[in-house]
Amino acid sequence: MKKFENIIIASDLDGTFLSSERTEVARNIEKIKYFTENGGIFTISTGRIFPHILAAAPNAREYVNAPVVSCNGMSLYDLRSDSAAKESFFDSEILAEIVNTVYADYPDTGFRGITRDGVVTFQPENSYIKSEMEALKTKTYVIDRGDLANYKYHKLSFRDTPDVLAKIRGMLEDRYEGRFNIFCSEDTILEIQPLGMSKATLLTELRDMLSDGGERKTLYAVGDYENDYEMLLAADVAVCPANALDKIKDICDLCLCDNDSGVIADLIEYIDKNTEV
Repeated sequence: MKKFENIIIASDLDGTFLSSERTEVARNIEKIKYFTENGGIFTISTGRIFPHILAAAPNAREYVNAPVVSCNGMSLYDLRSDSAAKESFFDSEILAEIVNTVYADYPDTGFRGITRDGVVTFQPENSYIKSEMEALKTKTYVIDRGDLANYKYHKLSFRDTPDVLAKIRGMLEDRYEGRFNIFCSEDTILEIQPLGMSKATLLTELRDMLSDGGERKTLYAVGDYENDYEMLLAADVAVCPANALDKIKDICDLCLCDNDSGVIADLIEYIDKNTEV
């Protein structure tokens, strides 16, 4: 039996696995390869769609050895075979209703409908959306607002300043009480998903799948922000980088170095020292 055979590490990307410059950290990759060569399973659990994962972590296929959780739990995607193992979709009519509700009061807020392979928007000149299109080089479908319901979406997100997003969040929580997961994945990104769909949901299913009826594998989840909260609660061991939100630190078993210093490498060193063969 290899040393890490019964261990899964699932890491968030932004603010966790990636550096502050949103690039791979060499120390992390070196330790992950050691971890997987010795039987460990490493995967990513992120709000990004899979093309964004590969844009930020172009070498992911070399060290990720299990399907990744993308779109905050709306898709389980196998990077090596380029295929979805499982995916769920937002009700497009309700999504259009939410967008139009927000747009009526906040027309300058940036809208993104996240599809399987890209982004839908009717605001290509919005400062948030335009900069994102230029930075991520993602396939973008520019449409008329009246055509929103004609696409299939994994999730909905809005881009604006934290104070404006707080107002939008309050409005949506009052109007759609108990119907959706509404949370921030960054201070300028508010996301809305169907209730019950989260990173935690798919990671639990993935752990069961990888255990394959045998000994239940131990899940270490690593995250830094609000959209990681449920995932961390569902993990056997919750881990965060030093740069995590205080509310995330409060629920974690381990708080290690910051994302720039290689929190995943720190975690693997911790596991190495505390695992017996």
